[in-house]
Amino acid sequence: MIRLADVFRQFLPDYDALHPRSPQAHKVCQQIEACRTSALGGFQLHCANCGEDGFLYHACRNRHCPRCQHKASEAWEQARLADVVDAPYFHLVFTLPHELNNWARLHPSAIYHALFQSVWGTVNTLGQDKKRLSGQLGMTAVLHTWGQNLSQHIHLHCLIPGGALGAEGDWHPAKSNYLFPVKVLSRLFRGKMVAALRACYDNGSLPRLTDSRSCDNTLDQLMKKEWVVYARHCLSKPETVVRYLSRYTRKIALSESRLMSMDDDT
Repeated sequence: MIRLADVFRQFLPDYDALHPRSPQAHKVCQQIEACRTSALGGFQLHCANCGEDGFLYHACRNRHCPRCQHKASEAWEQARLADVVDAPYFHLVFTLPHELNNWARLHPSAIYHALFQSVWGTVNTLGQDKKRLSGQLGMTAVLHTWGQNLSQHIHLHCLIPGGALGAEGDWHPAKSNYLFPVKVLSRLFRGKMVAALRACYDNGSLPRLTDSRSCDNTLDQLMKKEWVVYARHCLSKPETVVRYLSRYTRKIALSESRLMSMDDDT
């Protein structure tokens, strides 16, 4: 298998000549290159039965390293599997319009927090609606900030059981293949997210966005377009979706399985 560290060692010198890296990017690449090599030290193993010796090098444990974080991902998966209830599940994906990509680059913490809060506010509002489930929903959510082509594509994957707990602890099931209308989800999400962003701007959480007129215009235009929400009944078991999401809780977009070939030039 081609290792990302090998790609870095071969091509980063030429890349740096054209695109100097930030100190943070330099540190990350340096740690990935050193991962599981003598640069980080290691420990010796000895088999008392056969007398064979082995040596293992330490991992870098950087969250960007495709060879690390396996145990953390596995622990997250097991914890989430313990939360799975005996009910049908729905897989929802809430996507931020690309007009907000630059906002997220400038203020990721504020934007992602607003995204989580707005998605939960949307789902919880509909779950509490007496004409719908009239109860308390549950939700597991995982943030993805990239698409399959590694471009910036901010979206939140949500795994939601098909039902809600009523005030008396009774279970209010959803329709077998239907949770909420997609248009209702997308428009309610749009309103909550835009309101959250306006609040962030007003309270000073987005200080690097200095043109108030441009910000207002962007948000006004976003209220006029349809936002994308995916909502489907899970055809596979919820455990399968949990395992899919677990691969991205501690991993980066570029897994080493996507490295198909490498030669002297590419």
